[in-house]
Amino acid sequence: MVAEAKVVKRATIPVSLPISVVKKLEELRGRLGYRSRNDVIREAVRRFIEEMEEAKVLYVRDVTVEQAKREIVEYLKRHGSAYVSEMAESLGVNIELAFKAVEELEKEGIVGE
Repeated sequence: MVAEAKVVKRATIPVSLPISVVKKLEELRGRLGYRSRNDVIREAVRRFIEEMEEAKVLYVRDVTVEQAKREIVEYLKRHGSAYVSEMAESLGVNIELAFKAVEELEKEGIVGE
């Protein structure tokens, strides 16, 4: 008995991308051995969907930049080093606020890259 191939219905979605992105996409396509840009885009979308489906839901506290800076300094004293996203998640601080706080701490010379 011959197994039948599964037919997957498809939809075409026109997408406009900056030329610089298309060039990078083409470089990756060649380097990674994909047959076409469409294959790369399909794989990227599949991975994005998987990542979003597994995404954590975080409680984010309402804190000021100054409070975030103090908490980040304390976090770094305990852990030595960390990614900003890791600190934001652990401290329950909005990611954009955490980046702003770290940027200010760097300008003040309190933390370094």
